[in-house]
Amino acid sequence: MSRRSHRLIPATVIAAAAFTSAIAAPVTNAAEAPNYTYLDINEHPRAPQPGFRVLPYLQKPAADEMTLNFFGELGTDATVVLKEAGKEVKSETTKGELQEHLRYTAKERDQEIKGLEKGSWLKSNNNYKYSVTFTGLKPATTYEYTVTLDGVSKTNSFTTAPTADAWNNIRIVAFSDTETEPAGRPKIDGAREWERNRSFAEGSLDRPGEGSAWFEKFGSNTRLGVPEPRYPLTQDEAMKYNIGEISKQKPDLLLVAGDLGQGGGYQPGWDEYFGYVAGDHGDLAGSTPMLTALGNWETFGAANGSYQDADGIAWGAAKGRNAYMTYFDTFGSDTPEHEDSYYRVDHGPVTVITLDSTKGLPDENAKEEKEKAIPGNDKEFFAEKGDWGKDTNTSFTMEGMHAAGGTSQPDFSEGSEQWKWAEKQLADARAKGQYIIVQFHHTPYSSGVHGTATASATPDAQPGTPMRVYTPLFEKYGVAAVISGHDEMFERSFIDDDGDGIGFHNFDVGVAADGLRGDYRVKNEDGTYSPIDFNTYREWMAQSDEPEMWIDDENGVRQLKDGGKHYGHLQMDLEPLKCSNNVAAKLTTTPVYLFPVLDSNYDLVRVERRVYNDVQEILLHKDGRPTKRDVKCDPASGSSQQDSSSSSALAGVGIAVGVLAALLGALGFAALNADALPLPPAVKAAIEQARSAFNI
Repeated sequence: MSRRSHRLIPATVIAAAAFTSAIAAPVTNAAEAPNYTYLDINEHPRAPQPGFRVLPYLQKPAADEMTLNFFGELGTDATVVLKEAGKEVKSETTKGELQEHLRYTAKERDQEIKGLEKGSWLKSNNNYKYSVTFTGLKPATTYEYTVTLDGVSKTNSFTTAPTADAWNNIRIVAFSDTETEPAGRPKIDGAREWERNRSFAEGSLDRPGEGSAWFEKFGSNTRLGVPEPRYPLTQDEAMKYNIGEISKQKPDLLLVAGDLGQGGGYQPGWDEYFGYVAGDHGDLAGSTPMLTALGNWETFGAANGSYQDADGIAWGAAKGRNAYMTYFDTFGSDTPEHEDSYYRVDHGPVTVITLDSTKGLPDENAKEEKEKAIPGNDKEFFAEKGDWGKDTNTSFTMEGMHAAGGTSQPDFSEGSEQWKWAEKQLADARAKGQYIIVQFHHTPYSSGVHGTATASATPDAQPGTPMRVYTPLFEKYGVAAVISGHDEMFERSFIDDDGDGIGFHNFDVGVAADGLRGDYRVKNEDGTYSPIDFNTYREWMAQSDEPEMWIDDENGVRQLKDGGKHYGHLQMDLEPLKCSNNVAAKLTTTPVYLFPVLDSNYDLVRVERRVYNDVQEILLHKDGRPTKRDVKCDPASGSSQQDSSSSSALAGVGIAVGVLAALLGALGFAALNADALPLPPAVKAAIEQARSAFNI
């Protein structure tokens, strides 16, 4: 699908380009924060290299246009050639612009990470951004492009969106909380804690404990007073396998609901993130448009300051947002100063609305809110307080953001510019009969630590619950699904507050590559811990509804056979239906998890794509609204939902042969796809035996 050619660049050319860039785009330290200092423009941890620092990735996707962004280090001109069916349709030369917000700082240069050679993860101090927008394209058409920079070429392709009235199946994949960073690479230290499941399967042994071979191999963490095994994959491995599996499924869109790197104000985190999606480890973002949302980590300075300093100036938050705005370009909103904070993308009949949940108003004081300590679950809390709180992040203020020079930060509160824009887009999408998906970072419905409220008896200073302010809008305009993260759970809730039998599913998909958190538990008087169960809307959660099954293998080594919480993503497939009862489409949501299979030495054998037992089928009316959950598709007269080619293939075959073929086909499908089907462990075990017997 892609190819790369290389041509040697004379050292004198590299040096000249670097020197020219230094005098052409001088950067001063006048706007720098007192708690971080950029390296001098001519100081490079590694000499500037020819070619791509970030491979071409897609932005602003539509039926008639597409934008290509990429980054280099020398600042030389690049050429971009676009072809359709092998014929050149456009070609242009573009210049790069040096981005001062993406320079390394002294703290980043001096950082030490256990398990890695100091500075080995750093690149040059040059980030030249290139951006080319192609307009006048044809809908649902595949184009090939070749970008050449410093004699290095990258070829890839993209397909424009279909129109709303001429489309086939559409596949969207979503995840959140990648939180990539170089510290996620080393074995053991790059792995995260693996919080205990709520449930174990019948007959399951306990998890490996202290003194076990697992603890020796992968390490451990003490969670809620109990030593727990660390996960067998590092964050780096988790991201690679996740992106690799998503690439195999060939999605039309990739939704990333925030927390892309471990701190937006930390440049090595951005280097790491793009290495997976448009770099050394993969180029998915070069063929699949990537729609991202801002998370709390995008407003975090990491090594360059937290959110806000002791003087109340949000240097870290502003630095992180500046970097995000540099990398990502969108269709924007009605408020230019909010830049790419929130935006809309239409892909055929689907409208994706991305919101910015990083700040609400008025700014809340966490200490004062926590003193209220309102008891009860979410519904009892709301009945007592009357709102969910106003702020998702009490670690910085809007005034502090402005004091640091941050101008793009919106608030999401009712009546805000973002709120008014969101309602306008929802109303327009509904009037056009679109199927609506909304994404943002702070999940409003969760069983995790961020799923509570700051003023509750079990408080959190960065809760997602204030985003419930949008629930009435989502119900009013018939949103089908809300994609979120933040709590690093794998959880689905169903919301129908107006009681009309029609609601939306809220997914927390924060299982991309960072944490594997459990639910929010509190300590009892006897020293045990119990879940608070604040979220009364939950219908499924990996931690409680996918029991772990531990056994000892033939060598007496403790192994997890299935169940539990793992890294993964949510796959959403939209298909048209022909029904007589006003049903026009079906959205199938598939929670995918990546299961690490280990041998008796705990070495990785393979990572299997498996599916949790919570596949949902959301039927949608012709006007784009979800149906009631008990509605079924009544096939229209003379129509069939089966693939016509399959039907014609069987038309001339005798009944006996047809039945036999169907049985064999079912067996083959099950054997080949057992890992991706929501089957009981016993059935999967039987199929595994069949695989061995028939060498499948």
